[in-house]
Amino acid sequence: MLSFPQRTFASLLQALHHTGVPIFDMDTLLAPGTRHGVALTFDDGMRNVYTDALPVLRDHGAPAHLFLTTGTVGKQNHWPTQDTLAPTFDMLNWDEIGKLQQAGVRIESHTHTHPDLRDLDERSIAAECGEADRIIEERLGRRPQYFAYPYGYRSARACDYARGHYRASVTTELREIRGNEDSAALPRLDSYYLRAPWVFRRLDATLPRSYLALRGALRRLRGKD
Repeated sequence: MLSFPQRTFASLLQALHHTGVPIFDMDTLLAPGTRHGVALTFDDGMRNVYTDALPVLRDHGAPAHLFLTTGTVGKQNHWPTQDTLAPTFDMLNWDEIGKLQQAGVRIESHTHTHPDLRDLDERSIAAECGEADRIIEERLGRRPQYFAYPYGYRSARACDYARGHYRASVTTELREIRGNEDSAALPRLDSYYLRAPWVFRRLDATLPRSYLALRGALRRLRGKD
C-alpha cells in the first residue's frame, strides 16, 4: 500500500471487475489453462495491508499474497539495506498476520532480513530464505509456496535456490507474464504505475499497455530490474 490510498485501491479492484479482468490466487493465475487475469501481491509486511487493504479485499472477495519479511514483524521497516531516506512504516504483528491469513491472504516468503541477494553466497541465501520459511510455517502452519526477491534483485545463485524451493518467484520486472516464463523470475506490474484512473480503468486497452511497456523499458535502462 505504499502506492495506493485505500480509495484508489478500491477503485482499481472495481475497474478490474468492470472490465472483466478476474483476480486469482497465484496457483490459479499460473495454471496452464489460465489465459487472462491478475494476482494481487504485497511486499514486506507493512501494517497498512491489514488496516487499509484488507477491508477492500474483503469487500471484493479478492484473494491476495503477502510476501513477508519475517525479521521485522512487529517492528518498523528498518532492515539493514533500507535507504536512510525511506519513510518509516509500522510493520504487521503476528496477530494481524494470522487474521490476514484467515481472511484469505496467503503469506509467502520475502527473506528474513530483506538483503540484496546478489551480495550473498549460496549458504547465506539458503539461511535467509530458510529462516523466513521456517518462521512462517511455525507461526501459521503453512510453508510458503511463493517467493519475492527483495528489491527484485537476483543472481543466478538466488534463482537456483528459488527454483528448487518455491513454485514460483517474482521480480520487479515491469511487464505482463508471457508464455514459457522462468518460474524463478516472473515479472510484475508495479502498482506505482497503476495509480492513474485512465490506466487502470482500461488495462486491456492499447494505450495503457503501451504506457506500461514504456515504463518497463525505462526501468530496464536504469538497471532497476
